[in-house]
Amino acid sequence: MRLGNPNGAAALKRAGKGGAALRETVSRNADQHAWDLAPVVEDLRRQGITSLRGIAAALSERGMLTRRGGQWHVSNVRNVLERINGSSVGGQKP
Repeated sequence: MRLGNPNGAAALKRAGKGGAALRETVSRNADQHAWDLAPVVEDLRRQGITSLRGIAAALSERGMLTRRGGQWHVSNVRNVLERINGSSVGGQKP
């Protein structure tokens, strides 16, 4: 079983569409999700939970899911923190 567009990138080229719009939308959604989580992460830090592993465990214990609906791992937390600390959309926080 093969997943995805059976015509691949060729179909996008023929349609005159590239992946830029999709990447921008995905990035904007990820930024928004990170900013929605910022107060929760700050609360965890105030409680003394500061390690990536600790934050991941605490988010999972609270029943919070990643943007894609998965469990939290160190890499997910790192990506969210990077977005919270250094990401902006159009020069402004979402």
